[in-house]
Amino acid sequence: MKSSILVIFGSVTGNSEYCADKTAKELREKGHEVVSENMADADPMMLKEHETVLIITSTYGDGEPPDGAEDFYNAVVKKGGLDLSHAQFSVLALGDTGYDQFCKCGIDFDAALETQGAQRIHPIVLADTDYDAPFDEWKKGVFAAIAERRAVTA
Repeated sequence: MKSSILVIFGSVTGNSEYCADKTAKELREKGHEVVSENMADADPMMLKEHETVLIITSTYGDGEPPDGAEDFYNAVVKKGGLDLSHAQFSVLALGDTGYDQFCKCGIDFDAALETQGAQRIHPIVLADTDYDAPFDEWKKGVFAAIAERRAVTA
């Protein structure tokens, strides 16, 4: 298992990718080893290879995962069965309150990671179309939790 941080995103319009890129960049600036990956290209087993997993995902249509992220979503959420007891995680869910299934994809990932043994380091943040303030709130909380863990293990 790597001590690196996995920032994994699922995006339709590019907002989740933007948030993931910004998160990864700022973590690298703080001296962390970061792997950033699009769910469309990711092997679900990579969740088992990292100590910290940060999921940033949008929800598409009526609660579905973003285009291209379906296989990753099905493997992690629907199939499950991964032992993630070694990992800590947090989820940023982007959505649109105009839809009945607001942020469902992110909510599903949050529940699935916890069910599979991962420890939540910061509560899920649900962000509407104006996501800047919720994104900053999530990042601040996640970065503080990561810094605290780093200080404890140093």
